[in-house]
Amino acid sequence: ELDRVGGNQAGPAASALFDLSRPDIDFTAVATGMGVPATRATSTTELAEQFTAALATPGPHLIEAILQPS
Repeated sequence: ELDRVGGNQAGPAASALFDLSRPDIDFTAVATGMGVPATRATSTTELAEQFTAALATPGPHLIEAILQPS
């Protein structure tokens, strides 16, 4: 975007506009707010259980899988 408007270098404020790490987005809350059932899985066991439950329910369902760095 900076290139499109003739900006050559991005300062800290401009760079922050492209930073997706802040703020943390609560995807389950966003989905729930839009009427979509949502859960958060923090382990493979939780993910499997939630996926099975989601498949048994008609309509969309969001499962936010929290991955731990290895």
